[in-house]
Amino acid sequence: MIHRVSVSNYFSIRNEAVLDLRIPKTAPDLPRFRRSRARPDVRLPSVAVLMGPNGSGKTKLLAALHDVAGFAVHSFHFPPRSDDARLTQFQPFRATRPSLDPTRIRVDFEADRLSPGSAPELFRYEIAVGGDPAGARRVVLHEALFGFPHGRPRRLFERRTADVPVHAAGDFGLKAGDERLKAVRDDASFISTLAALNVPLAEKLRDWWLDVTTLSNVSVRGEWQPPTDFVVRNIRMDPELETWINDEIRRGDLGISRVRTATSKEGEGYALFDHHGLGAPVQLAWESNGTKHLFHLLPQLHRAFSHGAPVVLDDFDSRLHVDMASRILRHFQSPGTNEKGAQLLAAAHNVGLLDDLEKEELFIVEKDESGATRVHGAQDVCGLRRVNRLYPKYRAGMLGGVPTFG
Repeated sequence: MIHRVSVSNYFSIRNEAVLDLRIPKTAPDLPRFRRSRARPDVRLPSVAVLMGPNGSGKTKLLAALHDVAGFAVHSFHFPPRSDDARLTQFQPFRATRPSLDPTRIRVDFEADRLSPGSAPELFRYEIAVGGDPAGARRVVLHEALFGFPHGRPRRLFERRTADVPVHAAGDFGLKAGDERLKAVRDDASFISTLAALNVPLAEKLRDWWLDVTTLSNVSVRGEWQPPTDFVVRNIRMDPELETWINDEIRRGDLGISRVRTATSKEGEGYALFDHHGLGAPVQLAWESNGTKHLFHLLPQLHRAFSHGAPVVLDDFDSRLHVDMASRILRHFQSPGTNEKGAQLLAAAHNVGLLDDLEKEELFIVEKDESGATRVHGAQDVCGLRRVNRLYPKYRAGMLGGVPTFG
């Protein structure tokens, strides 16, 4: 589970924006709040919803997490570049006078160190991207990973500019001067590089970040979803997934009686939907936008529940009836349907979802007068008592993040 995300000088985020998911000790012990497996004294929400006006920066907060994950997983495999087109995913805040400060992103998360079933640990991964000494191109200025085996940070690896040797703790099984450490480029991640070179701990860390990239719909080109053929192949390999998708889609579209999969002559998978009262199945292309959205989203959610992994979704309620979106939230909040502690970090616009949330699960995103994104938790709003309904509090402007017109 993710404990905390900190972002600064990234797209619309100028000053540090912090998404701190740790629940105060004064909050009641609700079933939807999970004890950290790495830090039993810490509780975390299984749902964190970002709300605020269009253009306030909700997507950018989620994109920062997604971009860090993609960097940790894939950057070694991208061809090295000598021009200024490298590391374009880490764009600084665009002010009249651009800041010379680096883009900084830090993520505190818990994960099993080497194998499933091993004791989970708390990690902190951080990266800083900025101009090289000559100012000609953007490079990695700092990348590090810390563990917290006894509550205090212990450096597992750290790298700075090219002229400073990479430090790697003995956990990676590398000696000083190992040639694999010299392979870390100034535009690639230590994790991605060492994982590609078959270092076990780096492979494990890469795999954790891989879940963040695959269980996400965030993309620089707009909302992403798994290809239909990929979804169909997963359904055909997993009868449990097929049953779950059928149940959830029937709840979302009361006219559907069954979802079936088939393969074309060209070998491409496609989906068919049987409807009550219709004599022939309907192809996915002719279904409602909400049904299409669910069909592609549900396999990601199923994998999250199966692996206890985080899901990062922008506009997750898009095209869904509010009751269906609420049902997804309840899946994550319930220990019965979310036994392994999967976590949903999502941006949403439907204020009807507010009454499904506790104040520790809601984060308000808005912009200040300079156009910079800022974020605060509803739990940080002074005088906000624990109430059954957050909707009227939000609509009354008590929580902030309400758009104004005119």
